[in-house]
Amino acid sequence: MTDTATVMPVPAEAADGGLVRQTGLLGPLTVPHGLGDPGELDELSRRAALYATRARGEGTRRAYRAAWRHFSAWCEGLGRTPLPADPDTLAMYVVRRADDGLAVSSLRVALAAIKTAHLLAGLSLDLRHPRLAMVFEGITRSKGVRPRRQATPAVPGALRLMLAACAGPDRPLGARDRAMLLLGFGAALRRSELVDLAIGDVAPVTGRGLMLTIRQSKTDQQGRGQAVAIWANPAEPAFCPAAALETWLAFRRPGPDLAGAASDGERPLFCGLTKAGRLTGEKLSDKAVVRLVKQAAEGAGLDPALYSGHSLRAGLATAASEAGAGLAELMRQTRHRSTEVALGYLRPADLWRNNVTERLFTAAAASDAGQGRGTERNVDSA
Repeated sequence: MTDTATVMPVPAEAADGGLVRQTGLLGPLTVPHGLGDPGELDELSRRAALYATRARGEGTRRAYRAAWRHFSAWCEGLGRTPLPADPDTLAMYVVRRADDGLAVSSLRVALAAIKTAHLLAGLSLDLRHPRLAMVFEGITRSKGVRPRRQATPAVPGALRLMLAACAGPDRPLGARDRAMLLLGFGAALRRSELVDLAIGDVAPVTGRGLMLTIRQSKTDQQGRGQAVAIWANPAEPAFCPAAALETWLAFRRPGPDLAGAASDGERPLFCGLTKAGRLTGEKLSDKAVVRLVKQAAEGAGLDPALYSGHSLRAGLATAASEAGAGLAELMRQTRHRSTEVALGYLRPADLWRNNVTERLFTAAAASDAGQGRGTERNVDSA
């Protein structure tokens, strides 16, 4: 994805000859007059915008846009300038947002968006300034870091109900939705990873199942690529990722984007459909995954408010843990780099499995009981 940055004069009544820098990431950014050479700013902004945009997923970009719009409006309401922002303004802003009930994690997102805006405008911003750092640390200590709200996992039982609620596999919509649900679950995919798959990224492996190539992900921003294997389930075709993919590809391969496509590596695996059920060939957004999961949950008689696009990934992690998978095995499938994050998928019941205190206390109890019986025998013999 590319991002452009152009310079144009701001109307005199708006900013007295300042510059407006158009960015695809955060929209128009107003740089006050006299803060840099227009030619240099233009070149730096073009390069910075390109790198900054590529470094973030679509979900992050949406969050940054919303955060920047809010900060800009707040500054305008106080008569302060959002670009450049000074430490006092930022400190007051985080206090205001904290008082509004914003979580610490959301405050960090807001600050990251503000810093990115400065980067795109060719301006520096130090988020470690003592004034801001002390205020933020105080907020963190006062509010605490709120636990991340976990989506209800789409474990196999729930997933079967959701699959049954989809349209029939003999129709493009049903075939696509079933394949998305089963691949998203089996490979523990994030929303962006699921919609980013190309036809050539999924290959059948005879006698085993499917091999997926994740070109780029949240934990692989440099695009080194990660491979994920999913076993087939021939004993239950309705709950088999390989069978679902084969059914969908029968509709997908002859799609309208076939003509002129360089290869299957350039064609999205999952594409949009018209109301009449015809394939468009256009890539889906990650929001389509959220809609699919919620609609399938509602159709299955489940509460859609409890499910999200993350439910498929969480469902695999939860089911694997319940089946006795170790942390290393789980992380290999989910591709987590942080054990702390992976451990977050363990539900309270999982904390009892292979708990180190089990053998310690049960062994101690058994030892004490044995010693007690021996003592009683010694007393009786005396």
